[in-house]
Amino acid sequence: MARRSIALLAGSAGSQEAKIRRALARVGCSLKSVKPDEDFLRVVKRARPQLILLGAVSGNSGRPAVCRMLKSDAQARSIPLLALLDSRPTHAQWSQVGLADEVIAGTATDPEIALRLRSLLKLSRLSNETRRALKLIREHSRLDDLTGLATHGAFKERVEREFQRATRYRRPLSVLMADVDHFKHYNDHWGHPVGDRLLRLVGRMVAGVLRRVDFGARYGGDEFSVILPETSKPAAAVVADRIRSSIEKHPFPHRQSQPLGRVTISVGVATYPEDAGAADKLVEAADRFLYQAKADGRNQVQGSDLPLAAGRETAP
Repeated sequence: MARRSIALLAGSAGSQEAKIRRALARVGCSLKSVKPDEDFLRVVKRARPQLILLGAVSGNSGRPAVCRMLKSDAQARSIPLLALLDSRPTHAQWSQVGLADEVIAGTATDPEIALRLRSLLKLSRLSNETRRALKLIREHSRLDDLTGLATHGAFKERVEREFQRATRYRRPLSVLMADVDHFKHYNDHWGHPVGDRLLRLVGRMVAGVLRRVDFGARYGGDEFSVILPETSKPAAAVVADRIRSSIEKHPFPHRQSQPLGRVTISVGVATYPEDAGAADKLVEAADRFLYQAKADGRNQVQGSDLPLAAGRETAP
């Protein structure tokens, strides 16, 4: 018998609780109220919920502390977090719940709430499937020895599976292709061991930006690839620019020797269905946009109908 989905409510849902319970019942999920105290993480790990709802939190902790607590734990951060607000969020409220995956205001209707809950529960199931898939990858030595990311072969298998899922459920799927700018210059100047350390660190930084449901791989050499399920092109561009920006700002050793005085990366973004109708064509499209980013000046994100995401460097 399948285990019934569980949602944990931390804090008070106030006037929204009745609507939330009705919406959860519509998507086959039960609600359990818990206190967001020092034992909260232990409760989360024991209950293994598919969704966490964050209501009004009193005392010294407050919403920001609860959000940080959940997102700092490896197990808890993979569970979708939904913040409940009485009204449309103000700027101050956004700062309190900025780490949440979704926000529901008191003005939301029952169908709207049910739709968002269903989407988050689907994301939770996808995250669980991703964790199981990553476990299998490790068991079969499908991780790149240098970076700890998946190998090229594992990426090709995964993108085919995700593409089949995207076409079946008519959901968006995005792929990123990224390449370290002027890596040959860095590698030739400082030697392969130093170049390897750079790639290892870049791999960690790429992985650090991704959700548990996403899939990062070393495509080959100094090229990296990322699969972003359930992700539209604008959202994928945001992820791509987070990767680009984090690498541009990082104090890599010997970065001053690079043409721009820092280590940078170029990224191509492609999304199903608008850019390709097959998995291999989607990867090719992302690679094509990557080389467009290289040709247009490096240190930027490129894709169809995307604004330039970074200042340009003069191409050699």
